[in-house]
Amino acid sequence: MKGRAALVLSWLFAEAGCAGKGPLVAFLGDSLTSGWELPAAQAYPAVLGRILREKNRPVRILNAGVSAETATKGARRLPAVLRQEPDVLVVALGINDGLRGLPLHDTEAALRGIVESARAAGVRVLLVGMRIPPGPHGEAYARRFGEIYPRLAAEYRVPLVPFLLDGVAGRADLNYSDGLHPNAGGHARLAENVRPHLELLLAEVERAAR
Repeated sequence: MKGRAALVLSWLFAEAGCAGKGPLVAFLGDSLTSGWELPAAQAYPAVLGRILREKNRPVRILNAGVSAETATKGARRLPAVLRQEPDVLVVALGINDGLRGLPLHDTEAALRGIVESARAAGVRVLLVGMRIPPGPHGEAYARRFGEIYPRLAAEYRVPLVPFLLDGVAGRADLNYSDGLHPNAGGHARLAENVRPHLELLLAEVERAAR
């Protein structure tokens, strides 16, 4: 895990320092963002970047996804990401918390802190919703977990991707054999799930820059 984290972070800062045009969009997430078992170019943040550039909306992409990350660990890494001065922060964390049955209060507090810190730094936030099956932690836990994201989005008035894995979860053709991690086809769908919400935020960035 340490090797994978170091690899992703190394690529993150190399990407942030390279020349490019357009606003910088940072993705703070876990293995769903880093692209487990995939080349970085096939993870959904990179796919999104290509789609937007093809639509004549140039962006720079900073992938800050680390496998096995929890919301609390992501919050600890946030200052390093904010030092890159992103225009938009896509927050895609929490699913590992839910699958492990971690205390929901801690998950919500970490996500809340991320949103507040990013906004205080003048960064626009796109919150990405997660859901989990009932599993060993029960239906009530799964329901309360899923309710965290729309609640925070409403409270802070930030846009919300309802469910990152919409159309991907449970589909064998879009996931690896573990049933948890999307393959390249799955990441193409994740990119489309996020794209319309991100485009609206980027339009706000462009209007503010005029």
